[in-house]
Amino acid sequence: MKRAVMLGIATVGCLALIGPPAQAQTSKFAGISGGATYGDLSGGVTNTRSRWGGMGGVFVGYRNWYTIGVLEANWVQKGGDSTRIDYIEVPFLIGGGTTTDAGILFRLYTGIGIGFPISCNSTSGSTLQNCDQKKSPEWTWPIGLLFGRQFGNGPTFGALDARYSIGLSDAFNNSQASNRSWQFRLMIGRMF
Repeated sequence: MKRAVMLGIATVGCLALIGPPAQAQTSKFAGISGGATYGDLSGGVTNTRSRWGGMGGVFVGYRNWYTIGVLEANWVQKGGDSTRIDYIEVPFLIGGGTTTDAGILFRLYTGIGIGFPISCNSTSGSTLQNCDQKKSPEWTWPIGLLFGRQFGNGPTFGALDARYSIGLSDAFNNSQASNRSWQFRLMIGRMF
């Protein structure tokens, strides 16, 4: 219940950033991203130490004045110190953002993500982190902030993105542990 309330507050906060359009300004964009993850498994009696991992993916999006919607497809490493779980994660993000006259990009966003495990390796010895008990799919609630810049006056842009992804579902069938993951990415894209 607390997670649902937090999701509602974050959604309302992002929607509050959306102002009425002064003129029609729309664009589509697409690109690639890559970076690092830092996360752990936590919940119930499970609380692992954090571990670093990698991530990479593609994204497409649509911007209508201050409102931005993005669909991503990412490979993401999650888990804790002795448990590594790789996912194909597909988040849908919505948020508010703007681009200044100088080409500076800013975006605050939230959304919902679904992840499908593609590999799991656990050396913990715990029955609560047994890869045979890995749950699929995994639901997440991403909350993030992006800063970027257009290159020259052209349609190409680069951005740095920081996101916290809260696990809304348990990582394993026999445990209440969920993935908590920070994701730090470099994004390169093009507006159309």
